[in-house]
Amino acid sequence: MRGADVRQFERNLAALGYTGFTVDDTFSAKTAEAVKRWQKALGLPQIGTVKAGDVVYAAGPVRIARTGVRVGAATSEEAVSYSSTSRMVTVDASAADMAWAQRGNTVTVELPGGATVKGKVASVGTDASPAEGGSSGSGGREGEAEGATIPVLITFADQKALGPLQSGPVTVRYTGRERKGVLTVPVAALVALAEGGYGLEPADTKDGGGGGGLGPYVAVTTGLVADGKAEVSGPAVREGMTVRIPK
Repeated sequence: MRGADVRQFERNLAALGYTGFTVDDTFSAKTAEAVKRWQKALGLPQIGTVKAGDVVYAAGPVRIARTGVRVGAATSEEAVSYSSTSRMVTVDASAADMAWAQRGNTVTVELPGGATVKGKVASVGTDASPAEGGSSGSGGREGEAEGATIPVLITFADQKALGPLQSGPVTVRYTGRERKGVLTVPVAALVALAEGGYGLEPADTKDGGGGGGLGPYVAVTTGLVADGKAEVSGPAVREGMTVRIPK
């Protein structure tokens, strides 16, 4: 037998480690001997030939995800499904909050064990799906639009950093804004002032104390708020300052 199909088969057979023949367009006796060794390793009859439907080619290494038939049953087009050997994450992101989901953006993925690893947005879907079990608004459109999601694919350059984990829920975080060298306090420590804005109560302030005419509180200017902390600044705040959290 000759042809491009033979060359493709021989190239892949050699890549599996079964050699001893020349990779070309001819299925030779030496090719048949290599096929027999391959069939022996697979526990198949060593006949030295391969039918057209016996092999499936993929662009690279694959991971068998699921088998759809039992041993001895008739095969079908969905006898087996496979995926890339590279582990990745799919996020059903809210269609209303897609500013972070831009191809090439770096994200932090928290694994089930608590470890974190850097990932990158590889692709963003173009079709939105309605929220599962969501209620529909007028005409069945408004409610669906509010809960619509778009799939976002995240890949990892360092597969070893993922450890042995093959599947499971993860948390994806994206840094939209960042502040360095600032002072922060728990959000719960902020108190709305009657004069407007926010203030903090220093832990060493006694009842009836000063605080610049604001009673026991010192006024602060707030900045970025994230992860339960708020950026604060002002002439009366300093690093290491202890503040009270109202009950």
